Amino acid sequence: MDLSEVQAVLSRIDQQLAGVGTLDTVVAQAVEELLNLIERLVSGQQALAEEVERLKAQLQQKKKSKTTDQGDGPQPNSDHSSEKHRRQRQKSKRQSACDRRTFKDLTIDQTIECPVDPKDLPPDAVRVEDEEVIVQDIEIKPRNLRFQRHVYYSAAEKAFFRGPLPGGFDQGDFSANLRALILSLKYCGNMSEPKIGEFLENFDVQVSSGSISNILTRSAKDFEQDYHDVLVSGLSSTTYQQTDDTSARVDGSFWHTHILCNPYYTLYSTRPRKDRLAVLEVLQNTDDLRFFLGQPTLDLLESQFSLPRKWQRKLADLGEVELTAGQLKTLLEEWFGDRNGQLRTAVEQAAAIVYYHHQRAVPVIETIVCDDAGQFKLLTEKLALCWIHEGRHYEKLSPVVGRHVKQLDSFLNRYWDYYTSLQDYRASPAREQAAMLRLEFDELFSTRTGYDALDARIAKTAAKKDQLLTVLSVPSVPLHNNASELGARVSARRRDVSLHSRSVRGARAMDVFTTLVQTSKKLGVSAYAYLQDRLIGAYRMPSLAQIIRQASQSPAASD
Repeated sequence: MDLSEVQAVLSRIDQQLAGVGTLDTVVAQAVEELLNLIERLVSGQQALAEEVERLKAQLQQKKKSKTTDQGDGPQPNSDHSSEKHRRQRQKSKRQSACDRRTFKDLTIDQTIECPVDPKDLPPDAVRVEDEEVIVQDIEIKPRNLRFQRHVYYSAAEKAFFRGPLPGGFDQGDFSANLRALILSLKYCGNMSEPKIGEFLENFDVQVSSGSISNILTRSAKDFEQDYHDVLVSGLSSTTYQQTDDTSARVDGSFWHTHILCNPYYTLYSTRPRKDRLAVLEVLQNTDDLRFFLGQPTLDLLESQFSLPRKWQRKLADLGEVELTAGQLKTLLEEWFGDRNGQLRTAVEQAAAIVYYHHQRAVPVIETIVCDDAGQFKLLTEKLALCWIHEGRHYEKLSPVVGRHVKQLDSFLNRYWDYYTSLQDYRASPAREQAAMLRLEFDELFSTRTGYDALDARIAKTAAKKDQLLTVLSVPSVPLHNNASELGARVSARRRDVSLHSRSVRGARAMDVFTTLVQTSKKLGVSAYAYLQDRLIGAYRMPSLAQIIRQASQSPAASD
């Protein structure tokens, strides 16, 4: 029986019930239970159908020999975006029909007179105010330089002395200008390495595919400090940070690209895992986590991980000690061996969290905005969940019973009306309004409709009250996590062009340069000019970290 037949039967039942009037309480309850049973059966049938389609697509993908890993093939339609409902409540913005380009910031390199041929003028023509037309042009051509280096030889010192090459021309066969262009084509233009080579070949630039690859990967080491400084300044620039992750492939293996951002920067870090320890590595920009054992660790383990008293005593006997990853591994192997994997993980995570809060190498995040994934919990004092992520759970409901469809639509309207109220509060916070919004939350998410799937979803949202209402105590915190999702989309589009990084070094280079380019974009800085300035060694431009600090401290800055 397909879905349309089920809906037709349910429609007839609705019509029959409408003519009956008020039902007996017992009968009404029985009807409600039967309708919910139908919803569960149809939902299960749809899930099985989607799984069959997924497996078919995966099998087809394997036949094409593109990949044998699960999850890479085409997926069934799973668009459960909540943007439609949210955007209906946003004020419409009038779009100008005129050309919105502006030339006020353009540098004029040359002014060319455009006279009128006197033969075309009538006898009484008089020259009046000239008309200016600004046209943007660009010139791309090779510029090959031959440097005549003076060479001297000292017989006494048995050494040669050579005239130094100018800055930007002393790093091999390619100038800083050309290397900056190659990096920009890759990380600003999202071009693949073969296409970069093809582009340069059209302008008679002779560069091999190996040279392009080396420029794209080996140049990253010169920008590691910039990358770290962006992280430190970015963490200091707002009271909250936003985070997300997306899949990545490194040398054929599945890794994860972590995104950390706020309005002033976007940082990327690709790692083999996406657990809590991996997130802590990202927050500290390290591959060598350190751990702290002491009373704060014991308190965390007791409150969040239910550590047995036996192991609490063992930890207490150690006192306060800071350990490297290797030292902690040795200690835990001595205690647990190959057993008690959950306890071992709990000790590792608690010790890493406590160390993170005690260290001073990078600023500690006060509030993190994220989805409801477990790896983000316990890391910060406050956690703010994304209302749009939460709304997607409701969009995934696909009731077939007419009354359930109406109940879901009605609740979603109330959900997004409440979201709009939170937006208004964030724009102009007031203590009395915060108290009212807390009461409205309780009222909204105590709703019971009789549609079991919707009621279960409402109860789950109600359990997240503190995380969803973080904005009431920290009004600067966004209500959604779109910023980090947009950052993840950059990685996804790059993955479409270049399926994977062929080495860990390549993945790191991609993280470094994507961070600098996307941060430059947010700050209104030319990424090409910045890369060129650093590769030449001129350092005429302020660092991105300096610009972040200036932008976040300016009177116009707002979270």
